Amino acid sequence: MNILRYRYSTSSLSRELLYGVSLYSPKNVELRPLGRQPWSAQVLFEEAGLPSKATPYLSSTPCSWGAVYFPEHWREFHDYLISRQSEEIVPLDTIIVPDVRSNRWKKSWKRFFIEFAWLKGSVMVYPNFDNFVSFSTNHLEIGSHVADASAKARKKSLFVVPLMTLEDGMTYFLQLLDAGLPTWEDLPVVDLHGHLSSLEEIQLKGRDKRSELCAHRSRSRGNVYSTSWCENLSIL
Repeated sequence: MNILRYRYSTSSLSRELLYGVSLYSPKNVELRPLGRQPWSAQVLFEEAGLPSKATPYLSSTPCSWGAVYFPEHWREFHDYLISRQSEEIVPLDTIIVPDVRSNRWKKSWKRFFIEFAWLKGSVMVYPNFDNFVSFSTNHLEIGSHVADASAKARKKSLFVVPLMTLEDGMTYFLQLLDAGLPTWEDLPVVDLHGHLSSLEEIQLKGRDKRSELCAHRSRSRGNVYSTSWCENLSIL
């Protein structure tokens, strides 16, 4: 329903800024410089006095544990990633987004999507059901980020969330029929650090760096892949 409501909204801004829909409800904010910290959208919204603590919300942070990414945004990100990896604009170790932990993620595509979304001022819509009920979860398979069974046991409470059951789905669906989803304009907006923000503020944060990078690209002999992402980073 989020896709139908916000992807195909009458608002042209939602189509330009909404790059995807998360299926997962995060229990942590992972981008603060001091490290991962417990976080709850419902607690944040309740403390802020929002009309509903269980409203879906917009966030600059991309979800890598189950999400739908829209094709035109993914194509632009692909072009941006090639530009960054080839160092045609700036060296690979250049800090694009200030004060985020992802700057230390040397091998993560998510680091570069965070940059891309920050430059563009774009967002993803997140579910926000009670107890972090979600449409996907993290199974914590042993590998690069989970060394062994002991580490898996320690991290389980941080990342595993309950999956939506058919019974839960019917209950929430009936509630939505009564209350309806909020309009695009009424969705709360959360920044990379998990604080309440606004679409205007998020767009302004990346504006100067966006102008700097695009001006540099226009002076370079960059490859053809650099064109689309820069031309489409001009919403403001």
